[in-house]
Amino acid sequence: MHPLLRGALDLLYPPRCEACGRLRREPICADCLTAIERITPPVCEVCGDPFDPLARGAPRCRDCRGRRRAYSAARTAAYYTGPLVEAIRRFKYDCQMVLWRPLGGLMVEALANGSAAALDPDTIDVVCPVPLHPSRLRERGFNQSVLLGEVVAEAINHPLKQLLDRTRPTRPQVDLPAESRAANVRDAFAPRLEEVVARQRVLLIDDLFTTGATLSECARALRSAGAADVRVFTLARTTPRWRQVRPETTSDRRR
Repeated sequence: MHPLLRGALDLLYPPRCEACGRLRREPICADCLTAIERITPPVCEVCGDPFDPLARGAPRCRDCRGRRRAYSAARTAAYYTGPLVEAIRRFKYDCQMVLWRPLGGLMVEALANGSAAALDPDTIDVVCPVPLHPSRLRERGFNQSVLLGEVVAEAINHPLKQLLDRTRPTRPQVDLPAESRAANVRDAFAPRLEEVVARQRVLLIDDLFTTGATLSECARALRSAGAADVRVFTLARTTPRWRQVRPETTSDRRR
């Protein structure tokens, strides 16, 4: 874009940080990027649920002990708190496409710094986004998981393929209590072509990890079609119960 045209547009529509709203050139300002809390080990070796670093326990969380999951490992870049909540909302529901690469960059950062080491790109064949139902895709105009997947696939030099279809519309998971989410998405996904999925090691991409019901159902569909392995990678996940304490409680524990 010509500098004069950019300057005129900036006068009419001053660029703002999409997370905090302050006048900034970047889609997410440096202060907000710094305030986004990254997830670092220790985490459950299977579902990636963050552990209290002050607690001692097994390498698997209570939910994963003695339970076989359709995916072998799940990891997440950051907590769904602070500036990231508004940034995801603006990207997903307000179609602020300028956030596509900065948010995907948080996932690439987690792969690069070792926070998501269980998702070693050398042991991945293909990147697959969680699909939207066609009716939801028409309504929104894009699939946020496809866009995040493009950034990740480009960074790790692997193909992005839409291996799954959503076979029926489902209610938004955010509108449902945790105990109803698995039933809401049961049998809602199917492989597009089983011969394409067979023997593939798949990295499954989505924006949010809450209960994991949608991701588990997608992984189950991929494994039933013959995928050799399925691992899950999400941008954000909800805060674990042990972190939902007052700051003074945490500091008392450390003393």
